[in-house]
Amino acid sequence: MITNWVELTQRVKTEIQQERSAILKSDGDERRPVILNDGQEIGMRTGRTTKAVHTISYDMIRFAFETLSKTGKFDSDDFRSRFASEYRTATCRYSMTGGVLVELGVAARYPLPAHRVIFRCRKLSLQGTF
Repeated sequence: MITNWVELTQRVKTEIQQERSAILKSDGDERRPVILNDGQEIGMRTGRTTKAVHTISYDMIRFAFETLSKTGKFDSDDFRSRFASEYRTATCRYSMTGGVLVELGVAARYPLPAHRVIFRCRKLSLQGTF
């Protein structure tokens, strides 16, 4: 069980591996291959027919983790409140961030009616401080 940001950072660095990991997409059916994890950013292939790549920062993951710890949920409104320009340039960054937390068992994916591409993460078992 992950209890703080330092522990989560170590798991992200060791368990989200470039060329070996793939993060679940918001639709719950497909995965995005991880092509970069340099300890600052995680890059994933996002294009279906192209080799488009988008990145998320460890700061985005930390923000999502802290939001989950405080409120029990993390949704696209939360993400946009802190990373508005990043969201505007690539809305998939929200689901990529939540997908990392799902992959590590920190959150669960919940689809919302009529918005198949948006999901909520909820806290499963977080204790302690960050």
